[in-house]
Amino acid sequence: MPLRLLPWSPEYGSALQADPDSYDEPDGMAAETFEGEWRARRPSGDPPAAVQIVDGVRRVEAHALDDLPDGETAFGLFGSYAVGAVRCEGDRSWVLDGEGDGEGLRVLRSYLQAGGEPRDREIAAGSARLRFRASTPPTARTPNDLVAALNRLMLDEEARLAETLSADESALTLVDGPLRLRAPGPRVAGYVKRTYRWYLEPRQRALLPDLAVGERTPLFRIPGGGEEGDRGGRDRTAWYMRLADLGPHVHPLAGIVRLEAPGGLPRDKAARLADECALALPRLASSPVRDPRAPQNLTPVGALESLLTRRLGEREWVRRLIASALRAAPEPLEGALLSSNGAGGARW
Repeated sequence: MPLRLLPWSPEYGSALQADPDSYDEPDGMAAETFEGEWRARRPSGDPPAAVQIVDGVRRVEAHALDDLPDGETAFGLFGSYAVGAVRCEGDRSWVLDGEGDGEGLRVLRSYLQAGGEPRDREIAAGSARLRFRASTPPTARTPNDLVAALNRLMLDEEARLAETLSADESALTLVDGPLRLRAPGPRVAGYVKRTYRWYLEPRQRALLPDLAVGERTPLFRIPGGGEEGDRGGRDRTAWYMRLADLGPHVHPLAGIVRLEAPGGLPRDKAARLADECALALPRLASSPVRDPRAPQNLTPVGALESLLTRRLGEREWVRRLIASALRAAPEPLEGALLSSNGAGGARW
């Protein structure tokens, strides 16, 4: 087999994290396959009239360290995240930015602390104020734990927005990552860009490199309690499809994505949903010329992510506002901001 590339730019890692040659699913986690013979399936029917895609971005603004009254210390984190959706209909696509209808862009900020009793932090930003809502993630002990907790907050907000949007049955709704919705609509799917586990036996996985653009595998069921942020313990119906063919110098697995539907969705409706995704998504695939995570990072999603990142505010500007607020804070001193080089900064 010749050496071939994986297309994502190196700073984003690889879309393939699973060992392509291994099969060591934990007990009870192997997939149940169904929908007839295990072969490539060309979608039938009409593409969806509209597709709406939910995604989010998050950013660590600053790390902190708080001196607790009992003499212990606790790590803290100032974080920002934003979620939104883009709708594609006909030849147009636009970001949903309505106000008061639950469908617009949402920018949120959190101060997370690994212990103690943190309080909300409000920072002046011209005529506005940035409010970092305080919480104590129950299992967080380290800065990495706090980063993971910030990511979970973003995923929860994505799920809430996707649940709202999926009530519109006239559109196909996609949410980034494994499906985690508590009350999903009938036409919603999770879109998994990065593969950590295959859930398929090697003989089944051998079908993936041979899929043509727009073709998919038969459906299979993933038991609840999976990975990649799935905390709901719910079964999911899944399938793989080929999003794009990037040429002979790129490994054929690089154009493959996994999609998921709620496990309780009737089989015929799940198959129709899978066909709709296969008909709609290849035309939304990104190009390596324009996106460092092509083809999985869909073109409308790349534009949404850029807008959400701008809504967070310029990184250094937000950090300077936090540092200024710490310097201006009166005694008693309640926390220390850690600079990017690890040295203690001003106190709050």
